[in-house]
Amino acid sequence: MRMLIAGLCLGLALHQDCHAQEYRIVGKEKFRIVDTAGFYMYSINKLVQGEKISRAQDVYYFSVTANGPILELTMANIENAFAANARFRYALESAFHSDGDLLAYDKIQKEYKIKYLYSQSLR
Repeated sequence: MRMLIAGLCLGLALHQDCHAQEYRIVGKEKFRIVDTAGFYMYSINKLVQGEKISRAQDVYYFSVTANGPILELTMANIENAFAANARFRYALESAFHSDGDLLAYDKIQKEYKIKYLYSQSLR
């Protein structure tokens, strides 16, 4: 797969592959940019240890800003990163009960539910 440099911003390396998919490179890891509305969501395909064997699966991450630290997408990390936004934290607690719930996608609105809750918390 050929990589083309799409741009550099404050030391942030953004790359785009031949399918116009954008990535953020951090160290030796290439995070696929999933969504940029409000805050950044990424995914990376990794080997994850199951009960008996390791399997490749997408693991999701986020950053508050384009060049901010990338954190795993968990309830605890989201609540810590957005500690000053009480409306968002309370909405998360009401809507989601586990880390896996954070990936809920609304097909009608064509957006992640977490992104909708975040945008509503800013109004």
